[in-house]
Amino acid sequence: MKTQAAVLWKPGQPVEVLEVDLAAPKEGEVLVRIGACGVCHSDLHVVDGHLPEPLPLVLGHEAAGVVEEVGPGVGSLEPGDHVVLALVPSCGECDECRRGRPNFCSLGARMAAEGTLADGTSRLSLNGTTLHHFNSISSFASHAVVPESAAVRIRADVPLDAAALVGCSVLTGYGAVANTAGVEEGATVAVWGCGGVGANVVQGARLAGASRIVAVDTRPEKLELARELGATDVVQAGDGEDAVSAVRDLTGGGPDYAFEAIGSERAIQEAWQATRAGGTVVVVGIMPRGSTLTIDPWQFMSEKTLKGTFLGSARIQEDVPRLVELYHSGELDLDRLVSRKLPLAELPEAFDRLRAGDGVRQVVVFD
Repeated sequence: MKTQAAVLWKPGQPVEVLEVDLAAPKEGEVLVRIGACGVCHSDLHVVDGHLPEPLPLVLGHEAAGVVEEVGPGVGSLEPGDHVVLALVPSCGECDECRRGRPNFCSLGARMAAEGTLADGTSRLSLNGTTLHHFNSISSFASHAVVPESAAVRIRADVPLDAAALVGCSVLTGYGAVANTAGVEEGATVAVWGCGGVGANVVQGARLAGASRIVAVDTRPEKLELARELGATDVVQAGDGEDAVSAVRDLTGGGPDYAFEAIGSERAIQEAWQATRAGGTVVVVGIMPRGSTLTIDPWQFMSEKTLKGTFLGSARIQEDVPRLVELYHSGELDLDRLVSRKLPLAELPEAFDRLRAGDGVRQVVVFD
């Protein structure tokens, strides 16, 4: 079949929206009609060459849609199911899956590295040229063929443009709090960066019952949104601002947990400096591959912990339905995270806005 898709040929060049060929789903795969796809920094990192991927490829990974066809062996989904797509397919059999860490599945890692699906081939092509999959999803397209394990069935009465955010930014932000850090009720939290992921760290901290949630950002409109989503205090960051001292003062000596959701060495350093003795810093943001990080090692004498997270340490088959239910009940706000809706043809401009830091989450919507 033919599908409209956003193709990246070379890093540093704009994506092209083209009509490409999409083969039918094979064993363990499903064909999904995409309803909406979030515009994420991970996609931008690929466009800008900060995250090397096999090229050419079709971008997109934070999406929701409706199953139209299932391949042989698919037992958990059927046509008509509404699904959230997440970039961590799992085999259920490798060492990481058996350890309860399906987000580090060895098969999923191979598929991501090679830009293929499980059999080592792609379902995407253009005039005989193979197009690679991005993290098994490639959802900047009207249709996508994805692994069954990467598509999680959700209730059908939730708007797809809101549900799409659960596939990455919500899983990552909420999961960093609930799964990676295990923030307990009454703890104090600070969040550096209140974009699409950081805003969900704020919401995750609120849902965890944190007593103080300090949002740190350079943009006043993002701080205002963070306050609306549950931040008890906000701190203006940037040149000439002492965010470290401000966070320490607001949390009585430093937060128990600090989250960095930008991918900035300076922000990580500030979070590390601000956190109280015995506290934990979780680096959620992605720095360009090959970057280095310098921190003050003396702080280890204070028994601080510095750790990373990938997709919020998610178990998507459990976490995605839980988050959708929290949205449906009104406990999790996704609607205010969507700063702009746009057609696929405007994706290059959306990447420009993302580079500039404008808005929280842009969402490509399909008819």
